[in-house]
This record gives sequence, C-alpha cells and structure tokens, in this order.
Amino acid sequence: MAFVTIDPPGTFCMQEALRDVLKTRPGRTFLDVGCGGGGMSKLLCDAGWTGVGVDFSPAAVAISRQVLADHIAAGRYSLHAGDVLDLPADFAKVDLVISYMVMEHVEDDVGFIRKIAAYARPGGTVILGVPGRRDRWSVEDETVGHFRRYDRGDLERVLRAAGLREETVWSIAVPVANLLFNLSVWLIGRSGETAKAGQSQRVQTETSGIREIPWKTVFPSWVRLILNRTTLWPLFVLQRCFYGTGLGITMMAPRGCPSPATDASAISPCAG
Repeated sequence: MAFVTIDPPGTFCMQEALRDVLKTRPGRTFLDVGCGGGGMSKLLCDAGWTGVGVDFSPAAVAISRQVLADHIAAGRYSLHAGDVLDLPADFAKVDLVISYMVMEHVEDDVGFIRKIAAYARPGGTVILGVPGRRDRWSVEDETVGHFRRYDRGDLERVLRAAGLREETVWSIAVPVANLLFNLSVWLIGRSGETAKAGQSQRVQTETSGIREIPWKTVFPSWVRLILNRTTLWPLFVLQRCFYGTGLGITMMAPRGCPSPATDASAISPCAG
C-alpha cells in the first residue's frame, strides 16, 4: 500500500490555532525557525504573508523547498539552511516569528527565546509551539531529541525569564490529541523509530520534523477524504473550549514583544 504525507488531526488543530492568533495580530512578514517540512510557512504564505524559513536539517530544507516551490518562485519565501543560533543579529526583522516543536530540542530554552525574539520588530509577535505535559513523556521524546516537555506553568516561567510580555499559554488539540496519544506511541514503536534511541541528540533532531510513520504522519491517499480542514472543523471549535487549560499535549504561546507597534514593511534581505 502506498503512503503519502498527510497532516494528522493534531497538526490540523495546531494550524487552526495559529489562524486564531493571527486574527488579532497585524503584520505581513514572518520568520519560521525550525521550519521542518514547511507546513506552517506554507499556511502563512498562502494567507499572503512573506517569509523566511530556517532549519539546520538538509533533508527538511529540501522538503520545504518542494512544498513551497511556488512561493519561492514568486519571491514570497526563501530558505536558509543553518542553525538559527549561528545567525547574525541583522539576519531579519519581521512582524512575526514562529517556532513550532523546536525549543524542546534546545538545552538553553531561555536563551533560544531571546535569540529568536530579537528578529521580531518592535511590537511584533513571537509564537512558540512545544510538546506539553511532563506526564506524557514517552518513547517519542526519547527518539526525536527532546530535552523536556512543558507543563503550562513551565512555559509561562520560561517566557517571563526571556522577557516577553505576559499573555496566555494555550493548550492545543484537546481532546483529540489526548485521545490518540497512546495509539500514537504504539505506532511509533511499531514503525521501528525506537532504533533511533541510540543516535545523537543532533541526529535525532534533524529528522524529528520529517518522520514517515505509517498512520501517524503518512497515510493512504484516500485518507485525505477524512483528514482535511473541512471534515475536522468540529475539532477546531471544540479545542477552543480548552485553550485556557493545562491539558494540552501540545502547548502554544503567542507573545508580544515589549515595545510599541510600528508599521509593517518588507522583510530584511537574507541568504536563501
């Protein structure tokens, strides 16, 4: 049976949560830190934003280049292969900095936030997505290079320590991701991903966002009839009831940078 990449329900919910945030956030330019396979960047570019993706995984950059080929050709998106921690301070100035499922791979999470927040314009926004709940540590965390998972209070403290303005931490994809959690762990074990437990943290991280796990990240093509934004709409409505709880296996933090807003303008030139 042939399998193709299709986002699982939790990813659809995370994308919808990003759309919810952007309803109240002005801006047109973005930086996607740890862009992986390019899903979040594509969502933003499709919505009319212009951006840059950064990832230190050559395989992930290659996939993003394919996923965003039309936007790259149109000059709306560029890619940089490298570690964001090595980028110069003037790499970019944007209205929005996003980083999904990256910070848990970085030992110094406070330093990471300070680094990426510096690329946001005064009055801009930083949105972080991380794996939630320490009590859900599993074989997945041990095979993809995670240093930690975050309870709601953990994430709030880290954000405050990094100097970002107080706003709400959201629980994402509740309850669907919670209900599917044990199945997800079982599928990871069944796929042979556990063999990665002996790899270095760096190597684990490089492939963490582009894994091909049958029935978790890749599916038969007919599954698109079930997993799409239209059919999953009830889950998006339901998850909003849980944004303010600590139940999320994924946590998302939209944070403003502590300066007055300024007019949005074009993204700063950077390597593509």
